Amino acid sequence: MVTFMPTALSPDQVAQFHQQGFLGPFDAMPISDMLGLRGAVTTLLQTSPDPFPEKGWHGRLIPRHHNRFLDSALAYRLSTLPEMVTKMTSITGDDLLLWRAHFFDKGPGAKEIPWHQDYNYWPLEPPVIISAWLAIDRVTRDNACLQVIPGSHRKLLPHIKATPDMAFLRWPIPNTLTKASPSISNSNRDNSFCLMSDSCITPRSIDQAYPGVVYRSA
Repeated sequence: MVTFMPTALSPDQVAQFHQQGFLGPFDAMPISDMLGLRGAVTTLLQTSPDPFPEKGWHGRLIPRHHNRFLDSALAYRLSTLPEMVTKMTSITGDDLLLWRAHFFDKGPGAKEIPWHQDYNYWPLEPPVIISAWLAIDRVTRDNACLQVIPGSHRKLLPHIKATPDMAFLRWPIPNTLTKASPSISNSNRDNSFCLMSDSCITPRSIDQAYPGVVYRSA
């Protein structure tokens, strides 16, 4: 059996996270463990979120890939992996709340997840949010790996209506992206994760919050 002990971030890694708006990839668990979970994840995404209603307060269907940690022990486990949580607390401190989780189930020909900042979808106050992007399958540039624009978390970009070929409703005005730094592609193994700033506080104070890094998986 492979022993996997969670490790905290170093001070230099924390500083890099605040500078770039993301960090990783890191191994989340042994690859053999993730391979053993793939089938269960596939089965989970084919079921409804029992015992919750099929429609939410807004009248729309509740997606099978959204917030499944509320009804699935597997989804909760993947959302609270010790290695992810330990590295998050190196940045935020120990007082963490899991409030959102989402499976991106992208088959052949699926719509693009466009460039975006999560703050445009999650206008929480105070804006103290950090995310982990976990690869369940092997991801490369050929099958829509995570792409990040370093340093883009320091400025809130105006978002407009997305095009029909995009999976999201809004994305940044294109000319604002051309002024940003070149993007970095993270080809993750199927057991690894990246941390991303989604309106996470700066090292100084909560009054200096950033709006979140710009990222996509196309």
